[in-house]
Amino acid sequence: MNTYLKYKPAWLQLMIFGILTMGLLLIINIVGAFVIVLFAGITPQDLQGKDLSKPAVLSSVRALLAVSTIGSFLVPSLVFAYLSDRSPLQYIGFKKPVPLFFLLIAVVVIIGAFPMVAWLGEINQNMHLPKSMQKTENLLREVEAKGNQFQHGLLIMKSRTDLIIMLVVLAVLPAVAEEIFFRGVLQRLFIQLTRRPWTGIITTAILFSAIHFQFLGFIPRLVLGIVLGALYWFSGSIWPGILAHFINNGLQIILVYHTPQLMNKEPDFTVGLIACSTILVVALTWWMQKLSQTSYAEVYDTDDDFHIGPRDQYIA
Repeated sequence: MNTYLKYKPAWLQLMIFGILTMGLLLIINIVGAFVIVLFAGITPQDLQGKDLSKPAVLSSVRALLAVSTIGSFLVPSLVFAYLSDRSPLQYIGFKKPVPLFFLLIAVVVIIGAFPMVAWLGEINQNMHLPKSMQKTENLLREVEAKGNQFQHGLLIMKSRTDLIIMLVVLAVLPAVAEEIFFRGVLQRLFIQLTRRPWTGIITTAILFSAIHFQFLGFIPRLVLGIVLGALYWFSGSIWPGILAHFINNGLQIILVYHTPQLMNKEPDFTVGLIACSTILVVALTWWMQKLSQTSYAEVYDTDDDFHIGPRDQYIA
């Protein structure tokens, strides 16, 4: 009897992944924070206060962010993949996209989406909860304002070394770890559970946006999550999503490095540019589906209770 998790029901796999994630998240983050405080020569109070004007605190917070990304997303995903398949890296999508052209699509779609995403962000900023939830909204905006202030402190880069560190912490690690976690594992499980690719993609994108705990940035991050999910599913590879995720985060960090004023102001795009951006993203997403050679038989080579015919390969 095969003991790999991929042979178990999708709901059970999802439950195991959730328990595994919570356990490893707590262990790695607690141990990581203890080690960082121990070797950085700072007190827990310094770390809690997050006074980023102190070099030791700034370095420690950056290290803690890196450990948190690895412990929260990367390690649980790799362990789950190891328990799920005899080829864990292939299981989560570390294989050549088919066709290879998907890598170019990833670059074009993520850069082309910038005006649309900025516009969606502006709409999101002006959204309000019902009057009965006004206190909740005020609290959310206050928490996010503090979070933005903290992020601005992190993004004050005085040298190229600071730029490289922030690219690693906020672009490379999230691109790899989050794509493996959300697309390589979660989206895969949700598609298997619902048997509908688009349902799985959108469900995962909702969780991807929600877990960042930013009410004012929920919609643009949701749309980015859908684009990243489509790249993963239709290419059959994790690489296009990682590339797009890295470009999205990395370009913003580089722009802030060269123009710090952008931390407090979104770039202005014309209506025409926003419309072109939206059309481009929709058209490329449609084209991805047409180019795709992904099939359930290839992705879910599990037991006999998961049979889908050729006509059902792209059920959405």
